[in-house]
Amino acid sequence: MRKTHLLGYAGFSGIFIFAISILLLHGRQPEISIRYDAMSYYVYGQLGWLLWAGLLGLGLGSLALAAGLWRIQKGAYARVGILCAGIWGTGLLIAAIFPTDPKGSWDQPPSTRGMIHFSAAIFAFIAITLAALFIAHAFIKDGHWKPVQKWIVPVTALTAISFILIMISIVSIFVSHGAPLYFGLTERLFFFMSLCWIGIASVGLLRSER
Repeated sequence: MRKTHLLGYAGFSGIFIFAISILLLHGRQPEISIRYDAMSYYVYGQLGWLLWAGLLGLGLGSLALAAGLWRIQKGAYARVGILCAGIWGTGLLIAAIFPTDPKGSWDQPPSTRGMIHFSAAIFAFIAITLAALFIAHAFIKDGHWKPVQKWIVPVTALTAISFILIMISIVSIFVSHGAPLYFGLTERLFFFMSLCWIGIASVGLLRSER
């Protein structure tokens, strides 16, 4: 089995680890609102270590995916997108190492670790959106992605739209002077679309064996 194939499975593994971690955390911490609260708050409740594990798994899986894409995609735009995918993975690892500030502290100055977490998350959100946009053309033209090509445009578009929604939610801090409006909902939507994009890219890596 070639290395590229293994990197494709690593991408799928990252999706699985993160998704299972969040589902388990939601079951154990129902007080964290899906509509209003960031997933990062899970770290302070029961089985909070699962958030660290989920971010670590998705971050490493994303870096493996970026390494695999680098091996088979040669275009300039694709390479820029792959670098952005690597930034996304790195941002997730940093966010895992530096937890966010506890829930209810939006009206207080952030701690150093809270600011690092927030900054890493913002850079990661921007990076995965740019990765999807830059690599979309290569995915459409490359036969490796034929089984999922019909999903490339809608998934890329929805990833961009979900990014806009989460940015609007974050900007609302300056209007409401409190927690971002519907941040929990927009963040979960954005992660769902990002996971869909990672899944599509992983399919291409697995098909690169053929």
